[in-house]
Amino acid sequence: MGRKGHGMTGTDPSRRRMETRDIAAILIGLQVGLVVGLLAVGTTLLAPLGVGLLGAAVGFGVRRARLELIRRALRSQLRAAR
Repeated sequence: MGRKGHGMTGTDPSRRRMETRDIAAILIGLQVGLVVGLLAVGTTLLAPLGVGLLGAAVGFGVRRARLELIRRALRSQLRAAR
């Protein structure tokens, strides 16, 4: 029995498990989005919730983009070291 890669669970290898930092990025984005939504639109029905969800998506996207940039930089450095 081989050990599965980090973040892999179950029988479907294409499905990746969410990391704790991904969840933290989503929660921080949600909180910031809710605060901005409350300050920007006040108590308009469901508007702060929509801005909060948008903030959560942005937080998750920023984390993913940052990780991808780091991976690219490391790959280019490893290629240059050859």
